[in-house]
Amino acid sequence: MSPALRDMIVFQCGWLACVLGGNTGAALAALVLLPLQALWPGRRQSREWTLVLLFASVGVAMDLGWQALGLLRFDQQIALGIPLWLVVLWLLFSGTLFRSLAFLQQRLLLASVLGAASGPLSYIAGLRFGAATSSHDTASIVLAMAPAWAVLLPLLVFLARAPAARSESA
Repeated sequence: MSPALRDMIVFQCGWLACVLGGNTGAALAALVLLPLQALWPGRRQSREWTLVLLFASVGVAMDLGWQALGLLRFDQQIALGIPLWLVVLWLLFSGTLFRSLAFLQQRLLLASVLGAASGPLSYIAGLRFGAATSSHDTASIVLAMAPAWAVLLPLLVFLARAPAARSESA
């Protein structure tokens, strides 16, 4: 099995554990899936560790923004009004930018389109599973989130590229 496929399977298992299991599922994902994603041979360089933490922080900040704007509401909150499951989910997602989503590093326009579509859909699915709540309709949520994700995903995959690859394309 390819590292990219393993990475995507781990992320999808983590997404389900976090969204369906809340903070309890996230604690299990943090104990099992985060180490699995991080410790595969050749998995992380120190630069990647730093970026995973940075990207997860950006994602949590974005979710706090959605909550401050009243677009989403998260229960089971820990520090700063964010649930543990969301932090673990962002850590897992950030790790995918170096493996299963690495193909987007040379396809920033595709990353923008996929971000605009898949980012909001992930939140909508989470809402349907009861991981969060919103007083807004689906269309309003998608219209609010799509532009942010259209910028965020290409930015993250660009920054995930090796520094030499970034300077060659600049």
